[in-house]
Amino acid sequence: MTLIAGLLVVFWGSTLVSTSSGILLGVRVLAASALYLFLPGALLVRLLNLRIGSFGPFTILSVGLSFTLLALVTVLSSVVFPIFGVGAPLGFVPLALTLTLVIVGLAVLVSSTETTLPHLHYELDASPWVLALVAFLPGVAAVAAIVMNQFGSNVGMYVFVVATATIVGLAFLQLIPQQLYPFTIFAVSVSMLLHRNLLSEHVIGADIQSMFYTATVVGNTQIWSPAIGGSSLAVPMVSAVPAAVTVLTGIELTTTYKVVYVLLFALAPVGLFYLTREIFDTDIALYGSLLFTFYHLSFYFTPDKQLVAELFVVALLLVYFGTYFETPGSKLAGVLFTVGLVYSHYGVAYVFGFALLAAVVGLFVVQRIVGDVEHRLSLSYPVLLLVGATAWYAYSSPELIATLQSVPLSLADQVVTLLQTGLVEGSGGSYVSEGSGTLDDMHLALYILLTVFLGVGLAWQVLTQLYEIRTGQSPAYVEYTALAIPLFVFLGSSYFFTLNLWADRAYQMVLIVLAPFMPIGYRILAEKMGVVIRRITPQSVVPEGTSWAVLAVLLVVLLGFNSGFLFAAIGTSHSATFNGDAHDYVFENDERAGAGWLIANTNVSETDAYQPGDGNSAREIPIFTDTVTSQMLRSELPESYYNTETRQFKNEWSPQFEIENIDRGYVYIRERGVSETNTDVPTSRLSSDNETEITSTHNVVYNNGAATVVSVRPAAFADGTVAQNETTANGTTQQRLALANGDNAEAPKQTVHDASAWDR
Repeated sequence: MTLIAGLLVVFWGSTLVSTSSGILLGVRVLAASALYLFLPGALLVRLLNLRIGSFGPFTILSVGLSFTLLALVTVLSSVVFPIFGVGAPLGFVPLALTLTLVIVGLAVLVSSTETTLPHLHYELDASPWVLALVAFLPGVAAVAAIVMNQFGSNVGMYVFVVATATIVGLAFLQLIPQQLYPFTIFAVSVSMLLHRNLLSEHVIGADIQSMFYTATVVGNTQIWSPAIGGSSLAVPMVSAVPAAVTVLTGIELTTTYKVVYVLLFALAPVGLFYLTREIFDTDIALYGSLLFTFYHLSFYFTPDKQLVAELFVVALLLVYFGTYFETPGSKLAGVLFTVGLVYSHYGVAYVFGFALLAAVVGLFVVQRIVGDVEHRLSLSYPVLLLVGATAWYAYSSPELIATLQSVPLSLADQVVTLLQTGLVEGSGGSYVSEGSGTLDDMHLALYILLTVFLGVGLAWQVLTQLYEIRTGQSPAYVEYTALAIPLFVFLGSSYFFTLNLWADRAYQMVLIVLAPFMPIGYRILAEKMGVVIRRITPQSVVPEGTSWAVLAVLLVVLLGFNSGFLFAAIGTSHSATFNGDAHDYVFENDERAGAGWLIANTNVSETDAYQPGDGNSAREIPIFTDTVTSQMLRSELPESYYNTETRQFKNEWSPQFEIENIDRGYVYIRERGVSETNTDVPTSRLSSDNETEITSTHNVVYNNGAATVVSVRPAAFADGTVAQNETTANGTTQQRLALANGDNAEAPKQTVHDASAWDR
């Protein structure tokens, strides 16, 4: 209680004076973070008497529960307080007072019970040099990103990637003690995220743009309400909660996303390590967690709904396999983490809900056909998750429910497309068919190899446990294997279909459970190969057991590919990490400035209320741009909140640029979106001739060197262009609806060679 009282005094005291002082702002940030982003969950862990034996899981569960409580307070305050005349429930005073009362209430409950704080073990027995390398890695990543952003030098990026690869090597050589593995994984994960997220002062990615705009609206109106409109309201953990964190801490909203949420998601691979170390062993946990961390979508964008939801999946699994929900406290913790999952991402909620349902059914079938199997999964878990999620999404976002209802029809269309063309855009098959160079082919081959390891590992685990069941044994953690099987099937289906999730996103989503099966598969194949070699050549010096050397090298190579290091070292990187001219989802303030100019100097303005895109071109002002910049406009000029309609010059469905389609409105050109050549120009870019044609045909009204705004002269072409334009508009209805609703369809794919350009 003394600690809580002291933190409250420091926090409230820091808010009573001007925050112009950096020191006072830092004090407020630290006090608010401890009070509202950690302490409530820590009190709950003790109150619910969860079985925690080490500092890592305690931290993960405490932070997860704290964010869930903050999300619940944010939503409930916005619903209840206006009834009593509080018009701005997410203003600083009502929000901070409410959370303070929650903390005091939890503290009183804890002090009145006989629960005790778990005895936490954590040792840092390692070489000072190793500790320094691991501890300072996030700093190296931050400096590398800042130098790249400010001076355009990628030298720091080379140093950072080499330092990260060195840490992997030290772990393989066992120069990093096993008790330091969780901290090492956390440091590597934070560093991987920071070296991308600090490249600009704005959030990085596609979907995150919609989240950012919604959070801005929530922060400005100081209330969460479905009336704001859009599917982002259905996931308050990544739209409303960032606004609340900004209010409490006094930091910028972008800092909340790029630092606070980076630290939040970085706990996910640490949780995966603890979980799989308990189920398998330390080596499997280490290399599985590194695979998850080095997968490009685990660090390439600012953490948004999918990544944050995966933290709650890990927390749920930690609680389940630690307690099997045998106590009322563990059941309540399970409910709270389920709320956090549902509040974070509908995709992850439904995928894991149906996978859990399939796992329960699968275990029932095994029990009837193979033999008795002891497990504690209940049909009520997935049913409550799926029903509760659907009820919440129906309340918070009717637009989202309409989108979810369209998924079966979309799947039927994809089946027809697959039968007719043999390929569905955005599926794994479309990625495989896009080889564009030796390095790209090697990158793809590496992913295929790692996926083979994963499949072999899962198959071995399934067959081993089926044999044990058949022979009357009781395999441990059979529930984990049962959950992994439908997730692997879902991953396999992504090779043919998208299901509103492009293949690389589906892969990243299932890795939170499937990743440890990759090193299992590697170990099985390595051991079998060693046996064969020793039989063929008896004099062979191949040792028995598993050598992790090859897998460690493969993971370092994966890091080299996904960071852009290998592409930059050998040729040209198409990632802003190593190439300041790269046309990816890193948006600079100068590139965003044109949107502000349009609002200030033209008839572009906010609408009176949320208006889903309806294709009414007479009402909307067209903004023509490329596929990447169209994602930036989701946070600057979102269609459903402004009287604009974002139209793409060209995309995967209409790959040719036609100047005649630009018949009115404005053109928005990012200079990084213009190719220096006029040949082999990807659909995500304009050629230099295209840019010249636009600027010479129409009027340039704004240019700051990074972005150009062109006012279209309607009389520039003969009659008939409107009809052509309407055809183009109808052809991009799916994309426009995605922009209007914030998350209803896949973002246009960008051709990139050293990392994924898809945030959908």
